[in-house]
Amino acid sequence: MSEIKTIVYKTVDEVPEFVVSEATMLWNKTGSWRYLRPGYLNKIPPCNQGCPAGNDVEGFIALIGEKKYADAWRLLKEENPFPAVCGRVCYHPCETACNRGQFDHSIGINSLERFASDHAPVGETPQKVKPESGKKVAIVGSGPAGLTAAYHLARMGHETTVYEADEEPGGLMRYGIPEYRLPNSVLDTEIDAIRSLGVKIECNTRIGNDLSWEDLQSFDAIFVAVGVHKNNKLGIENEEIKGVFSGLELLGNITRGKEMVLGDHTVIIGGGNSAIDSARCALRQGSRVTLFYHRSRNEMPAFAEEIYEAEREGLKVHFLRQPVKILAEGGKVSGIRMRQTMLGEPDESGRRRPEPVPGTEFDVQASTIVTAIGESADLDFLPEAVKTEYRRISVNKFTQTSSLSVYAGGDAALEEHNVAEAIGSGKMAACAIDAQLRNSELTESQIIGKTGAVSVSRYLKHGNAHAESPDSNHVVEFKELNINYFEPQARNKAQKLDMNDRMKGFREINLAYPEDMALKEADRCFHCGICTMCDNCYVFCPDVAISRKPKEEWGYDIAMDYCKGCGICVYECPRSAMFMEEEK
Repeated sequence: MSEIKTIVYKTVDEVPEFVVSEATMLWNKTGSWRYLRPGYLNKIPPCNQGCPAGNDVEGFIALIGEKKYADAWRLLKEENPFPAVCGRVCYHPCETACNRGQFDHSIGINSLERFASDHAPVGETPQKVKPESGKKVAIVGSGPAGLTAAYHLARMGHETTVYEADEEPGGLMRYGIPEYRLPNSVLDTEIDAIRSLGVKIECNTRIGNDLSWEDLQSFDAIFVAVGVHKNNKLGIENEEIKGVFSGLELLGNITRGKEMVLGDHTVIIGGGNSAIDSARCALRQGSRVTLFYHRSRNEMPAFAEEIYEAEREGLKVHFLRQPVKILAEGGKVSGIRMRQTMLGEPDESGRRRPEPVPGTEFDVQASTIVTAIGESADLDFLPEAVKTEYRRISVNKFTQTSSLSVYAGGDAALEEHNVAEAIGSGKMAACAIDAQLRNSELTESQIIGKTGAVSVSRYLKHGNAHAESPDSNHVVEFKELNINYFEPQARNKAQKLDMNDRMKGFREINLAYPEDMALKEADRCFHCGICTMCDNCYVFCPDVAISRKPKEEWGYDIAMDYCKGCGICVYECPRSAMFMEEEK
């Protein structure tokens, strides 16, 4: 019997015509039946849009999953100079946006960001991505917005000088966030990296005092990011006597190492993060602490997790109470008179307005009163040409003020006061200033999704952040995913310092993920909208029209001569990284 030989053809074109016509169905090009055409398109994961700092969240989580921890940190640094800070203090709205939260539990993005930062290569410094421009930019304020703008402007090749009124840079990251949440050593490391780009930081220099606004006119552009450091007053009797502190005053004094003698009972007035941080610091000073808030728990602006931890540490919280008068004896605090409130109609903030209940006054003995009912910016140094409204600097969507070449961001210009939002505004300012100085263009196409932050990597057309989805602003919703390919998994919760240890000082409370836990958490990510080459489209195609690209390339090819447009590949894609469109 003669030997049967098998001939393998690499492509359809290599198959002889007689074989095509007599031995296979390759001659039957059924693609002509099609009226819908499938295609591949990476879309925007909702976490990427939901990050106020503009991180490529899905991207860095994917790198952690591949054990490329240094690369994950580098990807974060393309957009954000403070990943180690954000991994500790960000209120993580990206987790609220996470589609996994509608399936079981959202991804622990905040903890993974900290994990990546904790695995940063020692001594590695950021690099410039544009040549020197010969332009100079002045930045007023060294908080998260100012330093973020300085970081990116320096990377873009501009000579940048930051002016800071305090003795050390960092703004409220240093003087408003206690070390049990953000150790100074962590902050210093990330500020040193900004300095390594050639950024000059001039401390103890207040504009309007040590330097005039006119002194800044030699710069080609100015970015104002002074933050909010003026404590709002209660407007009640005896507010100026000994033993009354603002929340920022208390937090700043503790950071500066000043001795704070609070006495046996400290009363906190307020419901924001400064109030909660002040309360937890007072507890660590050995004082018994009670907090009064004039609305209900639902209206408290402080992060819910921080409130919960403060109560675990011993804080007593009373709602629907407002101060009437600070009680004094011998020229110092002896207590405070409070009264009950009830919630009325919503005010301009959208929250129900607290209204006093007559005849419900009561006195509380106290040795210290801390007022933390909000802060505002000191903008008296600004010229009339820079318009303000409601004690905020008026800016457009690109952070530009009413004055040419003057930009503003951070808490002094934003309604939302937090580190991540400030970082996002600093990035926007850097891109807008660079666009002005180089006569280039900043457009909404560089925005992540529809409502996200600007992407510096998109603007510069440099780097890997958000590179997986450069051609789409379609943000993937949960209903677009095929969740049949995912199994419910519990979220991996980061550990916290033991309660006995945490109350002995200001040691960092939140502990990092160990490696095995970080890998498990990264593995939970859906990677919404991003092709991971899972082969579902290839396996399920009934016409064998889909094939993997050569090994050196990423992705798949669709042989349209044989694709009937049935859409099975699109339906079976777990992550909505495909689409169907009508034939043209």
